[in-house]
Order: sequence, then structure tokens, then C-alpha cells
Amino acid sequence: MNSTISTVLIEDNKEAANYLSSILKTHFHNIEIIATSDNVRDSITLLNNHSPEIVFMDIELIDGDAFQVLDAIDHYDFEVIFISAHNNYIEKSMEYYALNFLTKPIEVDQLINVLKRYRNLKKRLFTKQKYITLKEFLTESRLLIHTGNEHIALDISTIIKCEADGNYCLFSLSNKSNYLASKPLKYYESLLFEKGFFRANRSTLVNIKHIHSIYKKEALVLSNKEKIIVSVRNKPKLSELIKSLS
Repeated sequence: MNSTISTVLIEDNKEAANYLSSILKTHFHNIEIIATSDNVRDSITLLNNHSPEIVFMDIELIDGDAFQVLDAIDHYDFEVIFISAHNNYIEKSMEYYALNFLTKPIEVDQLINVLKRYRNLKKRLFTKQKYITLKEFLTESRLLIHTGNEHIALDISTIIKCEADGNYCLFSLSNKSNYLASKPLKYYESLLFEKGFFRANRSTLVNIKHIHSIYKKEALVLSNKEKIIVSVRNKPKLSELIKSLS
């Protein structure tokens, strides 16, 4: 890893935070810790105002948990490494497409392997530079997606919804075609955020041009007759959407 990697540490235990910081400074001279936090509220503000590449997140914080932080952020393109003294969070951490899950106390060799994995990941499509390059392909009307064997250009106006499918994203089009893209939903959400797409719930991104009606301010009826339930967390955003479209 040659270029500097900006990093944020979210940890409510001062000793643990100092220990992790010491490991990073000793073994990874190209890692820059740009900010730290120990609670949910400040972490949300911090991550909305900074653009780290990697975030180390203790799961249990003084006023909540790391999942609340990620749920409160509209979109993000950083990689998350969860940290916890308990391994019962491993399954849930995978729902947030974590780069890895480390148990306390952190072992230096384990951390080295995780960051080597990130270096290899940077060589592929999820690097910041490649992310920017791909974003340049995104014009007002087209999106380039990778389906495994080929890259396909989609007309954005034909995309009805994007749905999380594990570490993949399923695109449903108005011509009834479906494409399984080899990147997670959060990746495409970052690309489509300013292109008229609404995050209905944790797993579904909807093209507002294909919203046929809004049922009781809790569900979206799409142009293909499908009904998408809006999560409780996103209902305030739905109210904002209704006002902006009315």
C-alpha cells in the first residue's frame, strides 16, 4: 500500500482506541487517522463531514451501537471493519457488507492480513480512484454496471428499482429485464443518489420516476405494480419526497 489511507476510529473504550491507534501508527505508516469518536451522535456527524477510506467501528458504543451510525448516514463509500469483544454480532455485521470483523483484543497479524485484503480490494473496482472513474461514465441517462462477464450500459430512466442480493445488486427494468450486478447496493446508491433514486428501506433503492402512487405514506406502488414498504427510519424522508413532488 503506497498511497495514504484516511481512517476514522470509532471506539468508546479509550484504552482500546489507543491500542488500535498505536498498532496502526507502528505497522502502517501510510495510514492517517483523520478523526475519532466514542458515541453514535458524534460519529454520524463525523462521517457525514469526512471522507475516510476505512472506518474501524466498535459495535457497542456509549449511547447505542455502530449499526445505528450506519443506518443514519444517507450514503457512504468507505469500507467498515467492525470491532467487538463478542462474536455474536458477526452475522449482523455482514448485512452491512463489512470488510471484516475483528474480535478484541486485536491481533497484529490478523489486522495486517485484513489491510492486505483491502490493498487487493483497491486494485479492483471498489477503489476510490476506480469509483471516481466509473462515476464519470454516469451521465444523465446512462449507468454502466458489471455483471461478471461484461459491462452493460443501462438507460437510467428504465431502471425501476435496485435491490440488494447479498454482495450483489439486482436491477429491475421497465422492459421486465433483470440484471445482477457484481457490486453491493450501497455502491450503486452512491452513484444514483443525485439521479432521482430514493432509499425505501435497507435493501431497496427506487427510481422516483417509476413511483405510480404512495400508499398511506408507508409504501410505494411502482410502475410494475410492485409495492415496496418504506422502513420506519426512512418515512421522514418519504414525507420530504411527497412535499417535493406535490
